[in-house]
Amino acid sequence: MEKMDAKPRQNTESSLEEERSQKEVEETRFLHPVQLLKKNSEVSVEKRMEESKIEVEQELQELLKSISEETSQLRESLIEENRLMNELSVSIKQIMQKINVSISIPPQNVPVKKEVKRVILNEKGNLMLVSENGKVRSAFLAEYPPNVVMDVLWIVVPKLAEVVVHYRKKVSKRIGFFKRLKRELKNVAKTVIGEKGQSTEPTTKAEGRNS
Repeated sequence: MEKMDAKPRQNTESSLEEERSQKEVEETRFLHPVQLLKKNSEVSVEKRMEESKIEVEQELQELLKSISEETSQLRESLIEENRLMNELSVSIKQIMQKINVSISIPPQNVPVKKEVKRVILNEKGNLMLVSENGKVRSAFLAEYPPNVVMDVLWIVVPKLAEVVVHYRKKVSKRIGFFKRLKRELKNVAKTVIGEKGQSTEPTTKAEGRNS
């Protein structure tokens, strides 16, 4: 009797499993609208994430391209800035050497260390920084950072203009002296040459006849 009862139970269990599997298949085929919406939303979120990644990558590429272009322009600008600073410093050196003048600059007007008590641009175009302990740092003006050069020029150029005007006035005075002296010496020379010419003229004629 027990063996005969086991077969129907097995058949019943197998039939139940088949029904369950069929239901699962049907559920997968005919999903509930809410489940479909959830699944679609998950797909759309993933899609948006992928699209946003692509957009971010494109923006990064554009940004890198812009940085590269700006870097190239910056390199050219720095080269131009150094060239102009050097040319300006050479011109100032030539003027100051001709006039033979040095210009003192207030340290507070130049971005230097606090221990620097004196700043001087000498006739050779060298910027000298004198510290409290007497230590001197000297280098050609164009060798300093651009902000230092610019601040120095703001002070030096107006003072240099005053020095040039003063120098021009001194030259004008010398010219006036030379003109007056030239005029007087010409008069003296005429007098001397005239008297000498009169005293020597007969002798010259006699020598001409003898020859």
